[in-house]
Amino acid sequence: MIGAGNGHDLPLAKLGRRAGRLDLIDLDADALGRTRRRLRLAGVRPHTLTEDITAGRAEAIVQHAVAGRPLAQGPRVQRTPLGRPPYDAVIVDLLLSQLLYPALADARLSRGATDSVLLAHGQKLTNMILGRLAASAPGGLLICLEDLLGWWPDHPQPVALDAILALAAHDPEQALEEALRGRVPYGCDGRVALQAAGAEVIDRALWRWPFSAGTDYLVCATVARTG
Repeated sequence: MIGAGNGHDLPLAKLGRRAGRLDLIDLDADALGRTRRRLRLAGVRPHTLTEDITAGRAEAIVQHAVAGRPLAQGPRVQRTPLGRPPYDAVIVDLLLSQLLYPALADARLSRGATDSVLLAHGQKLTNMILGRLAASAPGGLLICLEDLLGWWPDHPQPVALDAILALAAHDPEQALEEALRGRVPYGCDGRVALQAAGAEVIDRALWRWPFSAGTDYLVCATVARTG
């Protein structure tokens, strides 16, 4: 699982009991350590790998934006596998929207400057990552989880979350279309990246993620088979 972090988003104990091997990959070694200890108490012994899935590219983009330095080309890692492949399935856990935006926000760039960086570099970075993951699971499954929309006080959406989920129970594709209404997550669209990686979408599901009190997100899971 890529972006495992604190391991709160998915039923890792259940996954670990069914899998022959469960690898948890994240940039945060401390979070991985806590997750590993908690899973071992539940009888699951995962392997943890501390790795920057962008191979330093995200940091280079942020430094370029903040300091105005020329953006280095960096290593060519478009199809370099991640972790300890081959895997039967790779799960991308709600991280695509976090690749650049939090660091750009912390740098206090203007909204215009942030949008410019995301539009120029975000989707290319997302495509690179999904390409690496596809190479890590040849002929297997690539499951991309994305937090597409959020509802919290003073931040309404055109469609109620309950209405989207009711529609998703029998038609997830139509529910996704109704939720987005032509909008796309610019700079971090996992569905675009799956297409760029040559992966075939075979299933989709939507559900509510209760992020905190009064704040819910719509999560979209896209299941694709790699070539």
